[in-house]
Amino acid sequence: MSKGRKPKPTALHKAQGTYQPVRHANKFEADGTPSAPTIQSANETFEYLVKKLDDLGVVAEIDAMALQMLADAWEDYQVARNVIKEQGPTYSTTTAQGDLMWRPRPEVLMMNQAWTKVEKMMVQFGLTASSRAKISVEEKIQTLDDLID
Repeated sequence: MSKGRKPKPTALHKAQGTYQPVRHANKFEADGTPSAPTIQSANETFEYLVKKLDDLGVVAEIDAMALQMLADAWEDYQVARNVIKEQGPTYSTTTAQGDLMWRPRPEVLMMNQAWTKVEKMMVQFGLTASSRAKISVEEKIQTLDDLID
């Protein structure tokens, strides 16, 4: 795996005035603003990802297991995050000497581990801005006229 810089999204090249059509043509470009995810279960996440990735034309049937792993890790992250939001990142306990001691909740580690899994899987499917910058997209053919033009 290369250790160089992560590629910049095309929109960033355009904003910085460094866009070069020869180098940056046919790269994926964002087409809207995201809304906050409301997905809760792994199955809902799986279906959402399949639809979005299919719309982009970058998913195949063989990706089912990897997408399920991503969806499961996302659900694990959400569950741990909700516990931390409700109960805080630490809890108090009493030491053997009778002193009060604050410890991090186990959910903090669980959330961080799930996040690491999610992050790695997102890159695999081009779900981050820098990983999408690596994707070359061909024009989608909707009609016969698109093919002729």
